[in-house]
Amino acid sequence: MKLTEYEQEYLEKFFDDGSYRVESEPEHWIHGGDEGFSYCQKCCEKEVKRLTAENPAEEYSVDGGWKIEGDNTPYCEKCGKLLENTLTDYGCEVEIDHFLTNGFDVTSDLDRRSMSEVISSGGWEPFARQLFKNEDERENTLNYFDDLHRLCRSILIKIGK
Repeated sequence: MKLTEYEQEYLEKFFDDGSYRVESEPEHWIHGGDEGFSYCQKCCEKEVKRLTAENPAEEYSVDGGWKIEGDNTPYCEKCGKLLENTLTDYGCEVEIDHFLTNGFDVTSDLDRRSMSEVISSGGWEPFARQLFKNEDERENTLNYFDDLHRLCRSILIKIGK
């Protein structure tokens, strides 16, 4: 059963209130190095210095500092600090599946932050007049939003709304 606009707004506030209490910072990576690794700015600067000392002929620099799309929530490779990004459609699906399988802890600010990211990245409904490549894509998209609403309905029940 789809959520009402009021329920959606209530949950957005609930998720955002938890999200604001979770410390994070922009994601960085090393230009000229393996750009698949994510770092906080402080650790990225240290890693650039280390790589430059080991390979003076190579050019390394700190890159990033803004939100990019990712399939998951990044953490600093060195210190483990939570980093910021925007989830891809796949990343949103993974988060929803995780909470449907493992449960959602309404007291966890980290869980609330994850759902805030899902909603801000994927929204509540498919785009009006969205074109699909084929019937499988259409069905997968509609199933995703059904799962999102089912999860959020269970969260509303847990918090007594």
